Amino acid sequence: MRRARAGAEAEARNPPLIMILWTKQFETGSAKLDQQHRLLIDNINLLEEQLNITNPTMAELDFWVHLVDYLEAYANIHFRAEEKCMESHRCPAHAVNQQEHERFRGFIRNYKKLCELEGFKVELLRNLHEVIRSWIEQHILKVDTQLRSCIPPSLRSGSSAVAE
Repeated sequence: MRRARAGAEAEARNPPLIMILWTKQFETGSAKLDQQHRLLIDNINLLEEQLNITNPTMAELDFWVHLVDYLEAYANIHFRAEEKCMESHRCPAHAVNQQEHERFRGFIRNYKKLCELEGFKVELLRNLHEVIRSWIEQHILKVDTQLRSCIPPSLRSGSSAVAE
């Protein structure tokens, strides 16, 4: 009984993680945006594999630093392209999308500052993973995918003339 309780306590501290798998649900209708979303998912899945590391190597620490830099660049480059695409296709989610993007940028800025103060700790990485995972599930699936119905079928992913 004691062993079972110890296992349950460890699981509560380090809940089992489930990788995010790309499905058609995530498609926005823009091949460029979908490719960038896939890359975000791939990177978060890579991070997930590292969340139980207690004594990281220099290479693992380096990956964590580069991941945060990637997320900051993603927020700048991808969001700009996505907002432009939504605006040009008159997507009704455009304003909400911009607001949520600004909130995400603020989270990343604050996260970077926290890491500069406290260093890269597994607890901080778990929080980062949870926020980004939630972002993928909430934002991409509920806001970004609204773009799909705004892009004319002839310009959607999979057609010969693809929307950017």
